[in-house]
Amino acid sequence: MSRPLARSVLKLLSLSFLISLNISAESKGFIFLEKYLSQIEIVSNSEDRKIGLMYRKSLPYDSGMIFAWDRKKIQCMWMKNTSIPLSVAYIEDTGEIIGIYDMVPLSRKSVCSKKPVLYALEVNKGWFKKNGFHVGDFININAVIQNAK
Repeated sequence: MSRPLARSVLKLLSLSFLISLNISAESKGFIFLEKYLSQIEIVSNSEDRKIGLMYRKSLPYDSGMIFAWDRKKIQCMWMKNTSIPLSVAYIEDTGEIIGIYDMVPLSRKSVCSKKPVLYALEVNKGWFKKNGFHVGDFININAVIQNAK
């Protein structure tokens, strides 16, 4: 095989691979939070994020709180003054869930994202598992944030 032909074949294979990656991401699609949560609180300023779900007695099953930061960085959550058992998902700006963790009520131990993120979603403990959400899934986080404005 000639060099120009070999390069063309290699480029074609590379392009085919990239297209297949894109198609698999598109076929996965986004999970629409609004189908699962009827009430989504968004906290995007420092004071509201510090308080989060502290001091509340309960959280309705179909409710959650999105924490939105101004810039991507390793984010950490804790359960100080929070008696509700919660799970948290750390979410990239693309909507990809990069980590889901169960939190211990009233714990001061920080649970941090493994990579820099812009968002976190807190819900009742076990909610992600019960609703089939997994690390690697994509949710429509940017649409939820934009619709709240």
